[in-house]
Amino acid sequence: MPRRALYMAMLRTALARQRWVVWLLRLGVMGSILVWLTRQLNLQELQRVAVNPALLPLMGMMVTGWLFMLLGGIKFWVLYQAITPVAFRPFIGYFFVATALGVFTPASLGDFSLAALLRHERVPAQESLAVIVVDRLLTVSIYAVVFLPLTLGMVLHTAQWWWVSTSFAAGGILLLALNGVPAVRQLVHRVLLQSPLAYLMSFLATTSTLIRRHPWYLLGNIGLTLLRCVMAGIVVQLALWAVGEWQPFLPVLYTTNTISLLNLLPISLAGLGVYEGGGVAILSHLGFDREHVFAALIYQRLYVMLYALLMLVLWRMLRRNTIAAGKGEA
Repeated sequence: MPRRALYMAMLRTALARQRWVVWLLRLGVMGSILVWLTRQLNLQELQRVAVNPALLPLMGMMVTGWLFMLLGGIKFWVLYQAITPVAFRPFIGYFFVATALGVFTPASLGDFSLAALLRHERVPAQESLAVIVVDRLLTVSIYAVVFLPLTLGMVLHTAQWWWVSTSFAAGGILLLALNGVPAVRQLVHRVLLQSPLAYLMSFLATTSTLIRRHPWYLLGNIGLTLLRCVMAGIVVQLALWAVGEWQPFLPVLYTTNTISLLNLLPISLAGLGVYEGGGVAILSHLGFDREHVFAALIYQRLYVMLYALLMLVLWRMLRRNTIAAGKGEA
């Protein structure tokens, strides 16, 4: 076997082993958090609460949960219009499928699957990835700049955590300013050409163009992201009402979006356990009933999983029918 082929085979073996190690570590984190949760909760009380939800708030959670997912697609579509306009109807269908995949896999896989699906609409992969990364950065920044300090201040009764917001805002402004300087862009281009990261040039150029030439689309995405954050709080508030937990909305709003930031960390299987554990830890500290919080978050998780499963089944049936129709015409 040639030496190059041998090295490539060794690399593939090492990467395969690494994936198994990462998967086992995530499984361990998820199991540890779930064990901690069961030790914190009164299981008999949890069972009593979970089996008898109020139907009207539960239905409201389902409706607002669907609107939450729809807003996620719309804010992506707004950014796509800036670079590669694509019709809304096929786009939102692909988005729902990619989101469904992301429910059962790391969120990044759902994002990348959207880029792959949009190739059917002749959207270049590098442009899709640029839009996805910009949207992800804006979303994480809003979580970190707005909701994380609000939650920390609410829990710790201090305003000192606003340095987090200041740091993120200063970093974002600096990057925007540097991106607007042609000499800086040329320097980055030359450095990348001489580095192993040269393959990122097309992607970074698309991202730079999106930021410099289409600020209104970025502002539209930010506005829709903030609206989606509010919708996320409403979803959890309705789930809490379904289990009989009547509390002010602002703590729910702040906490929901803060634990959404935790949910993006690749430390668990699809965020399972991290999201629920963070919600129980924060909201119980603020005086919420632990069993009620956990039951509400489980309702939300089950709804998302069932909806995602339905989307994948429908997509599979649609693809099968499309393939069958194509064979019939042939």
